[in-house]
Amino acid sequence: MRPKPRIRLTLVGREPHTPYSGMLPGLIRGDYDFDQAHIDLAPLVSAANARLIVGGAQAIDLANRTVFLPDRPPIPFDLLSIDVGGAPAMPDGAIGTPVKPIGQFLARLDMLHRSLSVGARIAIVGGGPAGTELALALARRMGKQIRFVLVTADAEPIARAPARARAVARAALVEAHVELVCGVSAGTLRDGRLALSDGSFIEAEAALWATGVVGPEFLAESGLACDPAGCILVDHTLRSLSHPFVFAAGDCASLERRALPKAGVWAVRAGMPLAANLVRAARGKPLRPWKPQKEALVIMGLGQKRALAWRNGITLWGRMIWRWKDWIDRRWMRRFELRMTAGPEDAMRCGGCGAKVGAEVLGAALAGLPAAAPEGLLVGLDERDDAAVLRPPPGAVVVQSVDHFRAFIDDPFRFGEIAAAHALSDLYAMGAKPWTALAVAAVPYDGRTKMRAELAAMMEGAARVFESDGCALVGGHSGEGLEASLGFAVTGLADARQIWRKSALREGDTLILTKPLGTGVILAGQMRGLTKARWLLAAIESMRRSNLGAARILGSHGVVACTDVTGFGLAGHLQEMLRASGVGAVIFLDQVPLLPGAAELVSQGVESTLAPENRGALPPGSGGAIADLLVDPQTSGGLLAGVPAGRAEACLTALRAGGVDANLIGTVTGSETGIMLRSAAEFEDRAARSG
Repeated sequence: MRPKPRIRLTLVGREPHTPYSGMLPGLIRGDYDFDQAHIDLAPLVSAANARLIVGGAQAIDLANRTVFLPDRPPIPFDLLSIDVGGAPAMPDGAIGTPVKPIGQFLARLDMLHRSLSVGARIAIVGGGPAGTELALALARRMGKQIRFVLVTADAEPIARAPARARAVARAALVEAHVELVCGVSAGTLRDGRLALSDGSFIEAEAALWATGVVGPEFLAESGLACDPAGCILVDHTLRSLSHPFVFAAGDCASLERRALPKAGVWAVRAGMPLAANLVRAARGKPLRPWKPQKEALVIMGLGQKRALAWRNGITLWGRMIWRWKDWIDRRWMRRFELRMTAGPEDAMRCGGCGAKVGAEVLGAALAGLPAAAPEGLLVGLDERDDAAVLRPPPGAVVVQSVDHFRAFIDDPFRFGEIAAAHALSDLYAMGAKPWTALAVAAVPYDGRTKMRAELAAMMEGAARVFESDGCALVGGHSGEGLEASLGFAVTGLADARQIWRKSALREGDTLILTKPLGTGVILAGQMRGLTKARWLLAAIESMRRSNLGAARILGSHGVVACTDVTGFGLAGHLQEMLRASGVGAVIFLDQVPLLPGAAELVSQGVESTLAPENRGALPPGSGGAIADLLVDPQTSGGLLAGVPAGRAEACLTALRAGGVDANLIGTVTGSETGIMLRSAAEFEDRAARSG
């Protein structure tokens, strides 16, 4: 929360919302909701002046210092800090649901619950504090429908706790009707039978594994020194024993000469010394050793607002302990609600052509892009001439547009996808087929390697969209900037007789929108640390989706007029169509689709800087969350199309069948009355009364 100048921090997170393990049992019982038990990474990285990339690491190239994630370019680093957790130790061939990673477990648990019939039996393997508390939480939540049995290799649950704590836990398990199978290890689950180490079995339709922790396989495969469980060996500065530029903490790390329990409290305690040593390593300063405490307080929820705690042989339990635990957990989560800002220190850099990205940087960034050879291309990207040379096919007209904006999300690859999809929308709105694109890109100065990686990630994201849509990237310009930015001049081809215009709307036409609204307010909320990560990810998924499929379906269902919804908001772009066509329109407020979180942010007073100017497109006095979102500027928004009323339902059905999130949002009226706002029912009622 105290960003350091000249240090760039990137957080790679498996999920956008990190579950807090201390509140997991309470979340399962229903004591907490999703947001109360999860750390939202989006506002956290915003407050820390960092960037967030959502994805699970699959491999590490230590020689080239890069981290690999699925379906995207590798991420370079100078220093790497690893806290990816671990997975339960399961026998070879064992079938079941691992409790860790917790974020994935919650989704699997919901699927499992829906799939089991009443009276089914679930085995929970592992009788430590985590497995015991999980069994109690599940029994409180599902005990009337599902039976639970706790299997532990020890003589009793929480075998290493004081005798009084063991007795309290056993009594709670009995009270919750959790069966116990002790002194045996679990093996494979097959045909509704869970094999046990003594040769017997128990009947179970599913198994949840909460046993000892092993590290993810890619850690040892990368060449990092690991213990027999595959966890990274670190010294007391939390630095890898084998690679001094790698640090690790939490379940995936093992401290040399001292085995720490795989429990969240130790990861929390390591956080501050780890952060301090990462900064010292970046500055080239000596590291300081971490001296972990000898004993840790253990608190287990028992259900019914009761908890059990022990430390140093002392045991306490009851409702007061639950209130204590609840206070500790909520206080801990409040620490992640801080809002802080910081600005980077920028060195003086040249302007003009002195600010162009170097030839080596540019060449390396472009080297991995697919070769483009569209029909009519005479000179393209691979020949390094001063300009692209093209010959349009006979009979086709050329349709051109240009878009450019600064980066508004942390992930350069996703930003490249969005910039490309946004630029192509103007072509699709005219009914044109994409042909070629020229790029204009800028990246902050950060050394050749990092600039190359940043530029390459942006261009690879864009190239994937262009390649998928049949558009060739044939050239462009790149330079340095205070912040990353990207844009494209795109060229399309069309039949002059079939170009879609804004001026062709007629009375009775139906208005169809192919994407939900809200990207502007969600991005504005992100700048203020108010946008939840899941809302941001939903907006990114919408923005990176090309309008190609929607345009093709609209074209086959008689679209008469079209535009894409971007900076002027839906109301502004619709107003342009109405004025050009000499007609009015009614928007059905209850049928306008919204992105998750958009209405909530508007209700908090969040709006994009362009929204007030866009508001002039609406009737005076228009208010409410949906009306506010009609003027929300969209990035890579959907197509707004006029379709003959008789073909609208078939068009809408085809769009949805094609994976387009389309909605029928209004109708065209006969006179130039501008935009009227009604509910669909109110419009139909007025139409019926007017005869």
